[in-house]
Amino acid sequence: MSDVDLNDLKPLKISKEKGRFRTFTNGSVIDGSNIQPYLGKPITINTDVINSVYPAEDNIGTSIHSIHGQTWKVLEDHETVRKRLFE
Repeated sequence: MSDVDLNDLKPLKISKEKGRFRTFTNGSVIDGSNIQPYLGKPITINTDVINSVYPAEDNIGTSIHSIHGQTWKVLEDHETVRKRLFE
């Protein structure tokens, strides 16, 4: 497993998508771990379960909250997430 440069994370280039699934760049960090296996990798979310979308509290990326109480953090900014959800 390679180290992730936390100072050089950029959102992935995602093509326009159809259907109820959207792909974003995972921005979640595992606290207390030196290994971040999912950070910067694609994460695909079912838009049917999204309850709300808001700028992340740390001002890096966006938080997507599901109707099941799960929250995903993605690297894309709030406007990009909104546009992608309504494609």
